Amino acid sequence: MNNFTVKLSSIKPGVNSFNFKIRDQFFEAFTFSDIKHGNISAIATLIKDGENISMNLIVAGQINQLNCDICADDLSVDISTEADFIIKKTDEDLFSTDEILYIKKSVAKIDLQHLIFELIITSCPQKRQHDLDKKGESTCDQKMVDLVNNYAQIKATASDPRWDALKSLT
Repeated sequence: MNNFTVKLSSIKPGVNSFNFKIRDQFFEAFTFSDIKHGNISAIATLIKDGENISMNLIVAGQINQLNCDICADDLSVDISTEADFIIKKTDEDLFSTDEILYIKKSVAKIDLQHLIFELIITSCPQKRQHDLDKKGESTCDQKMVDLVNNYAQIKATASDPRWDALKSLT
């Protein structure tokens, strides 16, 4: 699956836009990720000015079938993010940064799959839980929350006396 590439020879001076659809198959290449399902669009806008190329990447859509951190039920999360990059052609072996992508002058195309994936991952919320209703109450599956709370065992641990003196340093 390599349909997230842009041929650099096809980039004309001025503004060039490329649209990509991200579906479940996209995430198969990233086996270590807990995101497996989504309905997301990515728009790469490349601006060529002479030899300089800048890129704006917008990712928006919905990640589906995530587990809620509270009740473990399926959850969908809306995402929307954007990032700007500068693409520099060089013959040197330089490492790309967050804003600058270095590519060899001999390279004819740029693969955006990993950049798109990184934007999806970073836009996904750290805490995943169902929305609150109009009354401000959780919409989580209450039976599952009760079950989790029933089996959650909080063990009281004795403190180490060597560290007790640090508790008074507040």
